[in-house]
Amino acid sequence: LKQGRDKAVLAATLHLGADGSLQRWSFHRARIRVVENLAYETAQAVMDGRADSPLKEPVLEPLWGCWRALMRAREGRSPLDLELPEKRVVLDAAGGVAGIVVRERLDAHRVIEEMMIAANVAAAKALEAKKAPCMYRCHEAPDREKLSSLKEYLGTLGISFALGQVVTPATFNRVLERTRERGDFTEISEAVLRSQTQAYYAPRSTGHFGLALQSYAHFTSPIRRYSDVLVHRSLVRAHGLGEGGLPDGGEQRLAAIGEHISFTERRAMEAERETLDRYIARHLASHVGQVVRARISGVQAFGFFATVEGIGGDGLVPVGALGPERFRFDEAGRFLEGAETGTRYAQGQMLDLQLEEADPVTGSLRFSIPGIAAVDRGPRF
Repeated sequence: LKQGRDKAVLAATLHLGADGSLQRWSFHRARIRVVENLAYETAQAVMDGRADSPLKEPVLEPLWGCWRALMRAREGRSPLDLELPEKRVVLDAAGGVAGIVVRERLDAHRVIEEMMIAANVAAAKALEAKKAPCMYRCHEAPDREKLSSLKEYLGTLGISFALGQVVTPATFNRVLERTRERGDFTEISEAVLRSQTQAYYAPRSTGHFGLALQSYAHFTSPIRRYSDVLVHRSLVRAHGLGEGGLPDGGEQRLAAIGEHISFTERRAMEAERETLDRYIARHLASHVGQVVRARISGVQAFGFFATVEGIGGDGLVPVGALGPERFRFDEAGRFLEGAETGTRYAQGQMLDLQLEEADPVTGSLRFSIPGIAAVDRGPRF
């Protein structure tokens, strides 16, 4: 999308009620003119009165007003309100890692996200109305085993979580709201995230639990998601929009395609995580030997993992690094406890650790406890 240039698009025209309800829609091929490219930060600054733009009155103010209506509808259905910090790598002019920062979450991001969700819902409903094939984005409710594990963990923190009810996104939202001011809120949020199922693509809708929506497809990113291309092609064919529609018999392949693109999505997410870990390790390589502030992100019988505060990257503190004392692992409470002193290392705990190793090739980190000599416990059977 280049400023001052035309672009051929598949456009969705949405009509919303004052309560944010999606009342009607239409899809058509169009040619748009990109008037101006606004970064999220710039648009936010304009709406906050910190910058000027000729687009404020004719474009941004109506867009924000539409978003406020969509937020009323969102509050009514109460989707999962889970926001975890997103890390961003900052590179210097030479391509080195200048720092790792948390991406700021702005209303401008939320405006576009809600518009995209509305367009995605409209695309799914438009195809259903035509009884046309659709590649749905499916997200099922958590299974009982994960819910039980979450209940046990929250119980160790003194947080009640009843399972004798129909579980909805609002069930988790109430836990998050009650714990928002706690020091371990990030760990609680991560535990809620781990309890959720993996979303996937399929030609048969099972609903989207996290968004509290029954009909949901991906429509808005055909440049980078093949699922969106399939939805576009089905819309073109169903609405008679010319060439490029889903070919005859194409719907018969959607189940296999859904499985494949779900797999490739998971693979891409893993690659993204590994890449970030390697950048973080490269950034921390010059800090080996230093003491850093870290948060315990996971506990196992063989030791615990910790994340450098404000930077990220998981590193291991093996149980041998805790000294000669024997430590008992509590799986439900996710902590290690010393048999003699009662010293406890629990998930979410903040502590100072010495960085022993940072490998940019593997993205791995290793820590030790300052002032405690590591011991070799030998093989564990």
